[in-house]
Amino acid sequence: MRRGRAVLAAALILAPSAPAMAGQGGGAAPLAERVGLNLSPRLCALTQSRLDLYPDRLLAAYGLPGGATFTVSVIPIAQPLVEEFADTERTIAGLYDDVFLLRELPSPPGVAGARGRLWRGGDTETGPVVTGLWLWHSAGARVRVRVTFTVMEQERVWPEIECAVRALTAAPSV
Repeated sequence: MRRGRAVLAAALILAPSAPAMAGQGGGAAPLAERVGLNLSPRLCALTQSRLDLYPDRLLAAYGLPGGATFTVSVIPIAQPLVEEFADTERTIAGLYDDVFLLRELPSPPGVAGARGRLWRGGDTETGPVVTGLWLWHSAGARVRVRVTFTVMEQERVWPEIECAVRALTAAPSV
């Protein structure tokens, strides 16, 4: 129950009121370009499964075979980077029991000042969960990249996730 409430709370925080345009292409270009993101329908082996566009925010989701997820959100800056990273870290710790830090993650290429970490959380039906997070500010917006996968998937998906992060922060082409 604790996990369900935390997931619902996280979804409500991210959910804007009404999309200006849903789907791929078109309206993502100005905001994505402004913050330096490439939201191509494919980022390496990841395929875009969702793109929600709003005047001042966007949410893109990519998937890999299996249960791995890769989400990108851009919203207006609400608080300093250090505070937002700490809040997000507490949310992740609230989702799973026994969360511990695996390692710090380097900033994505071309992104100065990003914070990144990789955590391992408690067991789910499919095994222990690994969550990665990169967070940075760009052009008045907060950019967050979050990845989630099981420990059993880590060896297979991590190289693709690293490739996708490099592609995401390459020259925008939406």
